[in-house]
Amino acid sequence: MANTIDYLWLHCALGVSPSLRTQELLSAFPGGAGEIYGASDYERRVAGVFTNAQLSRLRATPLRLAEELLEECARQNAHILSPQDAAYPACLLQIPNYPLVLFVRGSLEALNDRLPLAIVGTRRASSKSVDIAARLAADLTRAGCAVVSGGALGIDSAAHWGTLHAGGYTVAVMGCGLDVAYPPENAGLFKRIAERGAVVSEFPFGTAPLWRNFPIRNRLISGMSAGTIVVEAGEKSGSLITAACAAEQGRDVFAVPGDAFGSTYTGGNKLIREGAKPVFSAMDVLEDYELLYPELLDMRRAERDLGRPAVEPEKVAVKKQPVGAASLPPAQKQTPTPASLSPLESKILQMLSQAPLHIDQIMKGTDAPYGELYSALMHLEMQNFILQAPGKIYTKA
Repeated sequence: MANTIDYLWLHCALGVSPSLRTQELLSAFPGGAGEIYGASDYERRVAGVFTNAQLSRLRATPLRLAEELLEECARQNAHILSPQDAAYPACLLQIPNYPLVLFVRGSLEALNDRLPLAIVGTRRASSKSVDIAARLAADLTRAGCAVVSGGALGIDSAAHWGTLHAGGYTVAVMGCGLDVAYPPENAGLFKRIAERGAVVSEFPFGTAPLWRNFPIRNRLISGMSAGTIVVEAGEKSGSLITAACAAEQGRDVFAVPGDAFGSTYTGGNKLIREGAKPVFSAMDVLEDYELLYPELLDMRRAERDLGRPAVEPEKVAVKKQPVGAASLPPAQKQTPTPASLSPLESKILQMLSQAPLHIDQIMKGTDAPYGELYSALMHLEMQNFILQAPGKIYTKA
């Protein structure tokens, strides 16, 4: 516990910053944060790893702040990981600016037990790219990977859902405190991730989702992963920051190619032009790690074509494309049986059996919070139970 308190104290003193050279700092103090806490001001200064401003903050930060943060973590049912903990993500320790502390809600096994790969992309994704991200995540999961993403709408959400439906581990890296559900539409998703994966943040509880936090957290998405896969990203997409972090960290960068003239694909296409490996199936990613992680990967369980269903239609966990539906065999046209839906999802499905409804009508009929309702609608849509028309009109599939 003393070790945790010491790292929490150092975290409170130095704050969250991508410019903090954690490797260099802890190399100068092999005893870790406890040695820094017990060192004199002179010893900290002659080590040559702290700025004058940081030295001032070390002097001014009382241990009481760390104790209060520890108590808050206990109330929030969250784990605290320092770099000396065995559960701290091994990949993350290899980057020079890894966090002094990670706050985790969920399973610690999700952080190290499988080969971690990141899937990121635009929030305003096309239905085709959402489908690709979910299928890719499911394929990688079945082959023995854990999928890391940022918990945002669009591609991130599709990657998390695809992994969950495939029964695997997924990790959501937040740009705010763990007690802040952002975006609120994904509150239900974060709850499910914590049940079958981990929600992670380096920001203390109560930290708001400020725009400047997300570029900071992007280095963790790539740092926790052996490689980063970009699915549909515009030229100014935040996912390109994650790809740039991956390249700086010496990690692999992959991209799914898209429409050469589509503005939401120009970022990914540019990455390919600059050397990122194009991805047409999970095999394009897995073949780079087959020899490095033979004990973790099962290549036989990966689909070799993202254009074909990765599982039987009644088990597909993503939204299907209407194009070509008429050519499917009769058995593939049947709607899956809603066997494991939540009470809210079952109620929504029952309401839509009567007539198409606007999201406001569904909200009024279910009396559910918007975030929980949005999560339920997305879950139903990705399982092909419902369809969304323009104007947020939902119909039963």
